[in-house]
Amino acid sequence: MLQLRILPQDDYFLAHLSGLVSVKAWDLGLRDLGVAISGAQSDRLVVNLIGLVGWLGIPERRDVGAMMATHLGRMKKVALFIQREKIVGVVEAEARRNGLDLRLFSSHDEAVSWALL
Repeated sequence: MLQLRILPQDDYFLAHLSGLVSVKAWDLGLRDLGVAISGAQSDRLVVNLIGLVGWLGIPERRDVGAMMATHLGRMKKVALFIQREKIVGVVEAEARRNGLDLRLFSSHDEAVSWALL
């Protein structure tokens, strides 16, 4: 199960997801995140994924990208930041294919800058 913490900022939401990754954990965590931001006025989301533990295969990463598009689809922009070595583009490509403007970054500052463009 992923742990979720949300910190509203002036122009965006900052969420932290941490814990052991699995497709089921992602589904539950993204559902919780989607509910938490559902009534918000901000349409920009930055998610800190530095606290995630583990790796998923390519098919599972595609599933996660599709889930992000489903659960976070109301957001205009979603920026994720995680360790550079974990960025392979699969989650981003699948989320974007499903209509979510999502990008991955290796730093908080880059993620926020892009989300607020």
